[in-house]
Amino acid sequence: MAMSKQFLKELYQKAFDGAEPKEYFISPGRLEIIGNHTDHNGGLAIVAGASLRMYAAASRTSTSRVRLYSNGFGMFETRTKISEPNPRGFGRTSALLDGIVTGFIKRGYDVGGINIAMDSEVLSGSGVSSSAAFETLVCEIINHVFNKDQVSKMEMVKISQEAESIFFGKPCGLLDQIGACYGDISIVDFKDGDPEVKNTHFPFKLHIFLVNPGGSHAGLTDYYASVPRDMKNAAKALGKQVLREVDEEMFKSFVNSSSCELTDMEKLRAKHFFEENKRVKAAFKAINDNDEEAFIKAINESGLSSSFVLKNTFVPGRKEHSPEEALEIARVAAPKSAHRVHGGGFMGTTISFVKEEEVAAFKKAITDKYGEKGLIEVEISQGSSLY
Repeated sequence: MAMSKQFLKELYQKAFDGAEPKEYFISPGRLEIIGNHTDHNGGLAIVAGASLRMYAAASRTSTSRVRLYSNGFGMFETRTKISEPNPRGFGRTSALLDGIVTGFIKRGYDVGGINIAMDSEVLSGSGVSSSAAFETLVCEIINHVFNKDQVSKMEMVKISQEAESIFFGKPCGLLDQIGACYGDISIVDFKDGDPEVKNTHFPFKLHIFLVNPGGSHAGLTDYYASVPRDMKNAAKALGKQVLREVDEEMFKSFVNSSSCELTDMEKLRAKHFFEENKRVKAAFKAINDNDEEAFIKAINESGLSSSFVLKNTFVPGRKEHSPEEALEIARVAAPKSAHRVHGGGFMGTTISFVKEEEVAAFKKAITDKYGEKGLIEVEISQGSSLY
C-alpha cells in the first residue's frame, strides 16, 4: 500500500518544527529481470522499478544546507558546495548526500537549501537496492526543486552512481540506478560505456516474487569480484578490454586452440556472457510481442546458466540458505513458471515469475522453508517522480 501524503506531511512537521512541506516525491527499488553479470563487460540487461518504494516530503529553505530526516534513522545533512570524498565517511548516508550535491554542482546545476523528510517500504533482505532508490529520490528532488526538471534521467543515474561508488565507498555499476530512475521495464545496452536505455511496459499477468533464503553476504567480496575479473581475463586473451568487444565465433575458435591458456572458469563465464546477451534480446522481444511462454523460456535459461555456467548461485560448501537452494525449491513447486538468481548472486535473493495456477503451491513451498519473511510479492513500478 502506498504511503499517504498525510503521513509524510506529519513526518516532515515532526522533523522540522511544524513547518509545512511543499512537494512530495517517490522512488522505487529495482528489479533485475534478466542479464546476470553482463553490465560490467559492456553487455545487455533488462531492469525494472520495484513496488517497494521510498517516499519524501520536501521544501526549499533560505539556508545553504541540505537536511534529510529518515524515519527511524535520524537527521543527515550536507552543505550546498563541492565536497571531496573522505574514506572516513564511507558507508554513511551523509556521504551519499555529499556526492549527490557535488555531482549536480560540478555539472553546472543549481543546488540550494532544502529540508527533506523520507520513509521507506524497502524491506531488509529484499535485494531491490535501497541505495539506488535513495540516491534517485534525492536527485529527483534536487532536479525538480532547483532545476525545473532539466536534468536528464541518465545524468541523475550517473550522479547517483558516482555518489555511491566514490563518496559512499561501494563500487557499483549503473544498472540499479537505471531501474530506480527510469522505472517500468527497460533494456539497457552498456556497449560504449554510455548506456542506451529503451523503456517499455510489462504486459504479462505473472506474479512476481522475491525470495530471501536468509544467507549472509559477509566475506563474499572476492567471489563477486571474480566474475568480472574472469570475463575480462577472457577478453584480454584476445586483446580486448571487455567481452562485448570480442567476436563470439573468434572466441570459440580461440578456446579450442592449443594457444588458449584460460582457466575452465574463465571459459565458462565468457560463454555465459555471450549466451546471456542473446537471452536478454529474446526476453525483450517476448515482452514487446506479449509472448509469455517465450519470456518464461528466456528467464529459465538465464537461471540455469547462472547455476551451471556462471556458477554464482551458491558459495562452495555453503548451499544452505543460498539462491541455489531457493531455486531448486521454486523449480519443483512451480515448474511452468520462471525462476532465476536476482542480482550478484552467491548469497541474496532470487526472483520468480509465477503463473496464477502455480501461486499457491509456490508460496507454500517457499514459506514452509523460509517463513513468511522469506517471500515478498512485488509489482513493476514507475520510476522516480513527483508523488
